Formats: sequence, structure tokens, C-alpha cells
Amino acid sequence: MTSPVEVCATLGVPLERTVKTLAFVTPEDRLVLAALPGHARLRYGALARAAGIRRGELTPADAGRLARAGMRPGGVCPVSADLAALVVFDGTVSSLGRVHCGSGRADSSIEIEAAELMAAVPGAATASIAGFPPDGPA
Repeated sequence: MTSPVEVCATLGVPLERTVKTLAFVTPEDRLVLAALPGHARLRYGALARAAGIRRGELTPADAGRLARAGMRPGGVCPVSADLAALVVFDGTVSSLGRVHCGSGRADSSIEIEAAELMAAVPGAATASIAGFPPDGPA
């Protein structure tokens, strides 16, 4: 498996200029997509609050659930074919400028302005769901 740092080095893109999307499902099988800067860590409790559920109700989405949303593991994107998906962007994403993010496939990515990416998901929520390393951008 290739690490995010290795992928970024190959692309010539700093990790701080990427948006990673983590996929979860609720007990009702609703897809929850968390989009945050690539170098950040997800604050699970904050995501659960933004989704209106308890932390324990977030389960990682498996390959079958991702396939139903038009995506594959390793290429999750905040833009989904699952129109009922809840997408939560970290509040810092909008200020990232031009970013790379998943395309839905593990073998390709998308380069896009962060504001355009967020605009492509009109029903998305924005919340403080990212934790940042002490020596990285905040």
C-alpha cells in the first residue's frame, strides 16, 4: 500500500494541498463523508456531532457500500453518486486554494479549487472536524 506522503511526492503536491475524504455509514446505512486537509486527523466526535449521531454509530464504509455510492476504496471523493450521503467539510478546506482529492477511483485524483469542490456538494455541512499536527498549518 502506498502512503499519502509517497503519493504526494509522486504528484509533486504538498500533503497540505490535498483533501482526503473518509467514508462512514450510520446504523441506517446512510453514507457520511468527512472531507478534511490531507495532513489533518479526523476528530470523530466532532464529525458525529455534525452528523447528528453518537460517535459509536459511525462505522467505516466497506467496499460494497462505497461501490453503491460510485466509489472505490483509496479514491473516496466528497462528490458522491449517493444523493442521500451526508458530506461534512472541515471549515479549513475552503481556504486551501487549488487541491487534489479522490476521484472515486484509487488510480486517479482530481485537481480543483477547494471552493469549487465544496460548491459541487450544495447540501454539505461545514464543521470543525479536523485536528492538526502542532508543527503544521492550522
